[in-house]
Amino acid sequence: MNKCILVILMLCGAQAQGQVVFKSLKEVLLYADDHVYNIKASVAQQEVDRSKQVQARSFLYPNVAASSGYTDNLTIQPTLVPTKLFNPNAPDDTYEEMTFGKEHLYNAGVQAQWDILNFQKIFAMRTSEMQAEAGRLNIAKVKYNTYNQLASTYYSILLMQKTLGIYTDNVEVTAALLKSAKDKYAKGVISEGDLNRASIQHLQNLKNREAAENNLQQLYKQFQSQLNTDQEICATGDLEPYLVENTEFNTVNPEIRWQESQVRVSKSVLRQTKALYYPALSFQYQYNYNWATNDFMHLSTANKMPSQYLGVKLSIPVFTGFSTKGKVRQSRSELQIQQMQLDNLRLTKSLEDETLRLQYQQSDNNLNRTKEILTLQSQNDTYTENKYEAGIISLDERLDRYNDLLAAQYNYLQSLGDFSLAQYKVYIRQINY
Repeated sequence: MNKCILVILMLCGAQAQGQVVFKSLKEVLLYADDHVYNIKASVAQQEVDRSKQVQARSFLYPNVAASSGYTDNLTIQPTLVPTKLFNPNAPDDTYEEMTFGKEHLYNAGVQAQWDILNFQKIFAMRTSEMQAEAGRLNIAKVKYNTYNQLASTYYSILLMQKTLGIYTDNVEVTAALLKSAKDKYAKGVISEGDLNRASIQHLQNLKNREAAENNLQQLYKQFQSQLNTDQEICATGDLEPYLVENTEFNTVNPEIRWQESQVRVSKSVLRQTKALYYPALSFQYQYNYNWATNDFMHLSTANKMPSQYLGVKLSIPVFTGFSTKGKVRQSRSELQIQQMQLDNLRLTKSLEDETLRLQYQQSDNNLNRTKEILTLQSQNDTYTENKYEAGIISLDERLDRYNDLLAAQYNYLQSLGDFSLAQYKVYIRQINY
């Protein structure tokens, strides 16, 4: 096993320039913050939410617009004017054709409107602020879930590398046993059945090692995909050092914090929808200046016609065909759904935390016990090997005792995997996002 680990470390060191090397879980998480798609996308989405927040706030400011224009009356339409306007003695129903206006018209103006009291826009701004805060909490939630996925793969790689080392040692052991069995079979000391049993055990160990090698390659490919990189990855580190000092969770689960923000957003949306019933008050001001002349660009001789007005507009919703009532009912139902999800999430996550504490304690105890058992079983296997080499016991008994060692190895690897799983979950749960 030590030889296998040494080979892995040498390969990582020799190709470090072309690889991404992780020596601890902390290094994996730091790398993930800058490279994993889900985390980068959630950060970008927060910028979108902030832009919407600025946009919603800008709707509360006055709107001011300036305009200007030019009109060339190529043909001024004649108008029929009663003749009596100019000659009282003229007969009735007589008209004179006359034209009014000038050919060139210029205008410039400023328009301003300010919604000084618009509850919809006020609540829309508050909703956008809460959505921006929800975006920040969504980053924490995405990190929390992504960290758990990455930690699972990282420790699976470390466990598979340790498993591969044990399986490599097992191949060496059964190779020596098979060589010895062949020699004894040639001398007529053991039967063909004993030789076949040694061959079967060696083939089984070879198969286990090949499966471990293939699984390790698959895990590395999965790790590359999760980290959003095409660079080769080398994971090193130790599975057994303790990452955590206790199992106390002093921070709120990121998923709960995000769901709380969704409840706040839904409450704000409900208030915003109810604002459809409220009146709106706005000021309007407009100033226009017009020039009229028959000579192009001769503004000095033009007729000047300024105008301006100031208005106050009060809009009171009276009847909207029950559409507002339906929108309020929909918003209230959505709020109830979000609140139910929050209550359910608080309960389930609280139970998950308690379960995680129990799993960590149990897996820690199991690992210590299985390590002791493996140590004792390894010692027994050494004694059994010495007896076999001395001819005290048969090959059949030697293989029986060797199977006891394989069972102890399996239990140790299983306990090590359970402990690693519980430990990284506690560690990630304790991070203050």
